[in-house]
Amino acid sequence: MGYDIYTAVAIQPEIKMVNERKDIMKNLKRVLELIDCAPQVQPAARETYDGGWAPIKLISLPEFFIQGHEGHWPYKHYIDEVLIEIDGEEMSLLADKAKEHKIYIAGCILERDPDWINDGYFFNTHFVMGPDGNIVHKYRKFTVATHYELAVSPHDVYDKYVSMYGDSLSSFFPVTDTEIGKIGTITCMDGHFPETARALGLQGAEVILHPLLTEPSMTEPYNIWQAMNKMRAWENVAYVIGASWGTITNALRPKNFAPGKSMIVDFNGIVRAYSDSPGEAIISSVINLEELRRRRMDPGRNFPTLLRNDVYRKIYEQDIYPRNQFMDASPETRSARDPRLTIKQFVENGIYKLPEKVPNFLK
Repeated sequence: MGYDIYTAVAIQPEIKMVNERKDIMKNLKRVLELIDCAPQVQPAARETYDGGWAPIKLISLPEFFIQGHEGHWPYKHYIDEVLIEIDGEEMSLLADKAKEHKIYIAGCILERDPDWINDGYFFNTHFVMGPDGNIVHKYRKFTVATHYELAVSPHDVYDKYVSMYGDSLSSFFPVTDTEIGKIGTITCMDGHFPETARALGLQGAEVILHPLLTEPSMTEPYNIWQAMNKMRAWENVAYVIGASWGTITNALRPKNFAPGKSMIVDFNGIVRAYSDSPGEAIISSVINLEELRRRRMDPGRNFPTLLRNDVYRKIYEQDIYPRNQFMDASPETRSARDPRLTIKQFVENGIYKLPEKVPNFLK
């Protein structure tokens, strides 16, 4: 059975930073409770998931939604306390909830993959779980925050990644055709690069899931998060769902480091649901696939069909950020992720002009 109209929900939880592994279950327990109560806080409120003219069929959760994340965590902390596996207990409990309510559940985890962990690599993995509890979609964050994360990008281990999964566009940016539409995922930092969402749009993604950004990008005077999600929706003629943290606890950073701002944007770039304050929240909006598909038949401002790639590809003729960063360098420190080598090349090639006060790494 397909759904041409349904309700999507973004859950905005309060996140406890995982200092000990038991904290993961504390976060998960609350998330499961919030999933249960989602029908009560949608505009067409009801007590259960049963019935409704546009039934809830998709729950989107933020990045790090049960693990949290701190930019100072050492590698050993990830290994000992934070990482989970796709077939582990935590995901099993989410699968039970997906089956109970007959819904799709999406979220991001810091994943220990047995095929990669022996080499020291782990991923920031965005998954979509089907109503049968099985994973139907898995994406590894491509543009990891080099100043912040120790997860690796597929680009950082490019040769091995390609040997295992292939080198097609969908190997890096998958789009999955489901009964609730064609779903694609990007994560946090990915949103700063229009190419990531475009990779999904050119494969027909109808719903793009894009959690999470943090301050100062989410409030005045920046409002980067809001502008970013509206543009990714508008330029790809797709819905964008951005689930965020409500607040964080047990952390060094301020509680409002991610101050809510979860949002659902339609294919015209119009915000259909928005949480304008920090704290726990659940927002929802109707996803009308028939309306979207009819809009895509209109040639006016149909941007994916207007791409002049024969010229645009000249932008990308030269590699910039080097691939295979961690085929030799250790993934256990943040130093190897620094883009200063690329900045230096931009200066040497006359792309960037030096400031009057030259940084030490360019001397």
